[in-house]
Amino acid sequence: MEALYLSMIFFSLLFLFFVIRSIKKSTFSLEYSLLWLTVAIIMVVFAIFPKLPEYLSSLLGFETMSNFILVMAVLFSLLQLISMTKQITKQSNQIKKLIQEVSILKEEFKNKERDK
Repeated sequence: MEALYLSMIFFSLLFLFFVIRSIKKSTFSLEYSLLWLTVAIIMVVFAIFPKLPEYLSSLLGFETMSNFILVMAVLFSLLQLISMTKQITKQSNQIKKLIQEVSILKEEFKNKERDK
């Protein structure tokens, strides 16, 4: 059992290091980096204090801790999916606007060239 806790701590700290390194390299946008940093910190806290997820799962009415962890993972995935969908929609609208602006500028340039 001790090896399991040590490996959980090791891998959660490794994940936290990876997230911090990715943030320093500006791999993530600010919005996503905060999300991943929060997840990494929660993983470290749960690894250091293994009774905490057990307490939270019983407090929220889950029969087993694994069900609690699974539900939290699904909720995190949904949150990430909503966030990415929002970002994609925003970028899609920006692309449409840029295409329209470039088309207008192209047409104005053609008209100026024709008038010369």
